[in-house]
Amino acid sequence: MIKQIKSFKYAFEGIWYTILNETHMRFHIATAFFVLIFAAIFGLSNLEWAILIVTISSVMSLELVNTAMERLCNLYSTERHPLIKIVKDVSAGAVLISAIGSVAVGFFVFFKPEKIVWVFNLFLANPLYIVCLFIAVILSVLFVVKFHPKKDKKNGISQKK
Repeated sequence: MIKQIKSFKYAFEGIWYTILNETHMRFHIATAFFVLIFAAIFGLSNLEWAILIVTISSVMSLELVNTAMERLCNLYSTERHPLIKIVKDVSAGAVLISAIGSVAVGFFVFFKPEKIVWVFNLFLANPLYIVCLFIAVILSVLFVVKFHPKKDKKNGISQKK
């Protein structure tokens, strides 16, 4: 039982490391936040929720794998090497394909003109919603761009735990 608990701890440490050190992961988290907020406002079906959650988790999972591949390659060599470039590019390409697919999923789930008009009118009728959205966007941008720890120059590992 303790072994299983430790494995969860290590998994969460890997997720936290990626959040601290990868701007793209923070971007995915911020995007997922807004997608889930708008999903709640849109009143999606259970199937649509399931599709969104699987899509979001797929993108974030591939970002974790991409980070692991990059760090593993850097362990081997930090100098330019054609095979390391291929590994890193392919790994990043997997994230990109998943992210493009998630945009397509979002289009099919959210492109309901009557709902879009309803949400737009909801925001127009409640200026506080617009203020909250604006604050959330500003905080998200700060989270994505400014939220990163000081790194140990020697090995590039985050000093925060």
